[in-house]
Amino acid sequence: MVTRSMDEVRSEYISSMGQELGASFYELHRKLVELQVLWQQYRQLFGDDPDTVHLLNRTSGLFFKIVQDELWDSVLLGVTRMTDPATTGKKKNLTIQSLPPLISDTELQGEVQSLCDKALVAAEFAREHRNKRIAHQDHDYLSNRSSDPLTGISRKLIEEMLTALRAVLNRLDLHFRGGTVMYEDFVGESGARLLVHKLRELERLQGAVTRAP
Repeated sequence: MVTRSMDEVRSEYISSMGQELGASFYELHRKLVELQVLWQQYRQLFGDDPDTVHLLNRTSGLFFKIVQDELWDSVLLGVTRMTDPATTGKKKNLTIQSLPPLISDTELQGEVQSLCDKALVAAEFAREHRNKRIAHQDHDYLSNRSSDPLTGISRKLIEEMLTALRAVLNRLDLHFRGGTVMYEDFVGESGARLLVHKLRELERLQGAVTRAP
């Protein structure tokens, strides 16, 4: 198995896409990997197995509730950053909306722009949560939440949002490099799954000690 450094991966994207597009693409690629890792950790702790949730509640319910909320909001913030406008005032932002103007092939540019537009629609609810609740304290929402409610949110919507982001980057990867990246299949050996395993083992050992004569 060959492991490449971050600098090597960046250089490969620049070599295949050109300096400006390749460098921008690489940073967005890296951010999407980070987002997918966050979401994977969330799913492994809170989204896939009710028995795991019960275990976390028995172990340290308050702490894991804080972890749950922070992971959730971190994913929403990450998505909004990736789908923000390419500029804010006079300052540039590095987002998927930065990519189409850097593409010289007009047909490909149109395809990527269309995928970006779909991603913006998919991320609209995340932006609303960021603006009213996460990054800002919206007065009307906090004063009377029933009169100014937030759009509903679900794991399914987040999955769709991440799928839309992957589609943008993978369209460029396919065009320039002839392949796509399985962002959602990141494998981490030291993350949430290992933590859950150790907590189960600790609980088993504690139970054995309790039952011992």
